[in-house]
Amino acid sequence: MDNFPYQMIANLRPHTTTAWRIKVRVSRMWRTLNRHGETVALNLILIDELGGRIHASIPPQNIDQLEIHLNEGGTYNVHNFVVRPYSAMQTERCFQNDIYIQMYHMTEVFVTGGVDYIPAHIFQFTDLSAIINAALQNIFLIDVVGILRQFQPIRNFKNKYNQEQSCIRFTINDMHCSAEVTFYNELAHSFHQAIQQADEHPIIVIISSCQSKFIQGEPKLSNLQATRYFLNHNHEAVEDLRNALRLANWRLD
Repeated sequence: MDNFPYQMIANLRPHTTTAWRIKVRVSRMWRTLNRHGETVALNLILIDELGGRIHASIPPQNIDQLEIHLNEGGTYNVHNFVVRPYSAMQTERCFQNDIYIQMYHMTEVFVTGGVDYIPAHIFQFTDLSAIINAALQNIFLIDVVGILRQFQPIRNFKNKYNQEQSCIRFTINDMHCSAEVTFYNELAHSFHQAIQQADEHPIIVIISSCQSKFIQGEPKLSNLQATRYFLNHNHEAVEDLRNALRLANWRLD
């Protein structure tokens, strides 16, 4: 390994060394909170120049040390970390992967520039017809893309802990199947505002790291802390779907 300045994410292996070195972009950052609102981890999605992506976790005792060096969208050289296999108990993984990175007190983070070739986001889409499989396995979160067909106003309610909550419900369609989606709380309000401001219609939505679960016997999608959405994103899947929609409308004319 010493013959190479950096390793690709695809080459990371658990239980081999802590002297790893990667050059990556931080695609996403979020905190994992318990139901009391306490931070139990700072999480990142890291992407390398080959489009590899991996989940990284920073435990609470190391957050203050490392968080000041990290920004969403930034590019970094990251040295000295642990590569761990997910345990059987670790569900709600951000995407289908068997390993993740754990940063600790020996981890070093250095800002690096001139790496525009590292993509900002990587998606691995699940067809809407297959979200039932994701709901059955209940291990991985999934990425989906679809046309926004309808949405309901934001609704306020109290959860089982008597806490004030809000949600927005909408449907997406990939020209073959539809799926019902519910976003909660901050993401619901952000999504509502974003669709009001969208300047291209119909709106095509990418949802990354969403959860598929059974509600009243049907698989439906919802957000967790890792979930992000992208409206009319500059991505070939969005363009392909828009072209398919144009062709379908042209055939109907």
